[in-house]
Amino acid sequence: MSLPVEECLLRPTLGSPRSELDGFRPEPGTAPVVLEARKGAPAMPAVRIFLATRPEHHRAERVFFYALQRVRNPDRRYEIHPIACLPASEKHDGFGNDRFAVPELAGRRGRALYNEVGQIYFADPAELFDLPMDGHGYLSPSPIDTEVMLIDCARMADCWSLDRVQRLAPQALQDQAAAEPGRWGALDCRWHARDQGYRPGRTRLLHYANRALQPWQPTPERYSYHFNPVAEVFHSLELAADREGYEVYSAASPSPGFLPACAREAGEPQTLPEHFVREWLEPGDRRLALVGAWRQEDTGTQAATRWSLAQLRQADLPQQDAIAVNGLERLPPEDLPWLLERLFQLGRRTVLVKAAPGPAGSLIATLEDWRALLRRIARRYPDRSWQLDCTERDGSPRRYRSDAGQHREPPRVWVLQGQNAGDYAQLLDMAEGLGWPYEIKPHSTPIESLGPPWPDLILSAGRRTAPLACAIQRKAGEGTRSVLLGRPRMPLSRFDLVLNTPQHALPLNSRNVVALPAPFIVEHPLDEQELERWRQRFAHLPRPWIAMLVGGSSLPYWLHPGSARALGREASAAARARGGSLLISTSPRTGNVATKALLDALDVPSWSYRFGSDEDNPHHALLALADAFIVTCDSVSMLTEACLTGRPVALYPLPVHRHPLQFLQHKVEGWLGVFPSRDAQQPAGRLERLYDRLVENGRITREPLFGEVHRTLGVPPLPDGLDSPPKLSPELFAASRERALQAIRELMAAERPVRT
Repeated sequence: MSLPVEECLLRPTLGSPRSELDGFRPEPGTAPVVLEARKGAPAMPAVRIFLATRPEHHRAERVFFYALQRVRNPDRRYEIHPIACLPASEKHDGFGNDRFAVPELAGRRGRALYNEVGQIYFADPAELFDLPMDGHGYLSPSPIDTEVMLIDCARMADCWSLDRVQRLAPQALQDQAAAEPGRWGALDCRWHARDQGYRPGRTRLLHYANRALQPWQPTPERYSYHFNPVAEVFHSLELAADREGYEVYSAASPSPGFLPACAREAGEPQTLPEHFVREWLEPGDRRLALVGAWRQEDTGTQAATRWSLAQLRQADLPQQDAIAVNGLERLPPEDLPWLLERLFQLGRRTVLVKAAPGPAGSLIATLEDWRALLRRIARRYPDRSWQLDCTERDGSPRRYRSDAGQHREPPRVWVLQGQNAGDYAQLLDMAEGLGWPYEIKPHSTPIESLGPPWPDLILSAGRRTAPLACAIQRKAGEGTRSVLLGRPRMPLSRFDLVLNTPQHALPLNSRNVVALPAPFIVEHPLDEQELERWRQRFAHLPRPWIAMLVGGSSLPYWLHPGSARALGREASAAARARGGSLLISTSPRTGNVATKALLDALDVPSWSYRFGSDEDNPHHALLALADAFIVTCDSVSMLTEACLTGRPVALYPLPVHRHPLQFLQHKVEGWLGVFPSRDAQQPAGRLERLYDRLVENGRITREPLFGEVHRTLGVPPLPDGLDSPPKLSPELFAASRERALQAIRELMAAERPVRT
């Protein structure tokens, strides 16, 4: 028997499944998340948003609210009602009938916006809320695209009545609404861009609709996750929210379920671990606070201060040397971030959390989720140490400890130098970005010649340095962490962290894989005197200056004389159409024959550099001075460097030429339907999971999928790209680099398992 709609529709707390809400469930129309208008603002109707969501989407919920806060009108009141799962929706994938219940939830009156978690506003939703409806019952991009809607609740209440919402399938409700002429009205498609439909500066709402490409990976048991070309938009917002300490709820404004949960039975009192005071409090530290239900045994210190969980809201609590808390899993999960923040604020040295897994799908559903949450909060308190005592769902105890706050010396870093200059340059940029002292070790160094003091961190890139990194880690012991940039030809599990870029197409379900949109490349500008010298060198050429960064043959691409001549002709035509000139720079892979064919085909003003000649390499000067770029599709690094400028970049595709075995593998992958050929909206089958495991274990090495990088960077082919900047902005590049460095810092500060 299904629950009444009023008992399951409006969720009073984010991240809590219906079964956990017994005892403090509000009536429909109450307990929204409210963003108040500033004091003294003129009276305006509140913007009502009904947000379909599920507990497993808690990361996406937080980003939805954070993005909304950034673009909303501070003079306006916003009421966001999270919608839990309707009984009818449980039969369908996605959010089912939730959207059609909005008129009932809104009291059959006024206007309401319908949104789904995984959507991000880039413009004020009040602009959408205030659009003229001209007598229509609802506005959406099309009659069948109803994942974003502006609804006239009075007009749609009978069509989407409570009885129909509970009985009919989503398609039937949608068709029924569209059947009456004039009921549907068109909504500007800028208010709903799915995934790669996103256009920077134009899109007003982005929807991560492809379930297998959702960056927050909500249901790894169902989908095989891979890289989304617009994932960095989500990650950059989440990174900013982390940096600012943003949470939907706070001590000043907790969730509606917080106080009722605190008033319920606190649970079985726990015993403070014997070692805690002995090992974690330094001599002279005698101030200990116990929060939650603890036994009355002697703590080994002076009388401990005792606080209830509800008392953590008080702003005047005194700071303690150490804090131990118990029973957090009994509270609404969405209150835990601000509660843990308070504990780290109040615990001057150490925080102990004794907990159990929370509701399924929530941000504390598993031990790993607890660890991730504590890491996120502890990131802002690098001088604090912390310990997590948590039980698995089978009851087995686990203990993890982070003593980062007790370390005073920076980590010792070894950078492994390989043969690939581009990879090595990225590692150096990464080491410089971390700001820790580092040493360079060539990949040809015999392991026998290496000895203590061993590094705390090893940075390596690609398949040549990966074996040495593993050998060093085995010899050094468990205190050494290893970070790999790129893709090894060995199991990913041998590395503590793998920084992956789109062309490698590694599955992202593993927790040790971090997906970056492009290589870790930092700009290295020339000094002004050198720049002026190059500027004078090009001064006789008409603007715009279009730089051609030419790569060459690199599997699966082939730059032969014919394709080089075609590149010269097409680039000349593009420059001629714009009244400009070409600045050509070749690379080691271009080759003399292809270079000659290219230069002979030019028929516009130009300047050229042949790689290996005695002339100075103009690469950095071109990046600084060119007005636009043409880059051959084979070089991810050159494409990234051009896109970093924020100026227009056009891609020149080279012909594909595969060896027989590569051709066979490519065809087999297409036949099996594995990424990227498969329908990513479908849950992963056994075959795809098996293929992912083979890739993760290094048994299969995929052909580099350069097209994934091209889509991620957002660079169209010549000549279109010469008129617009890439999709991936310099700001998003910077965010991705910061995210990579943050992942490494977290790894070095990460908690370690302790025997219980």
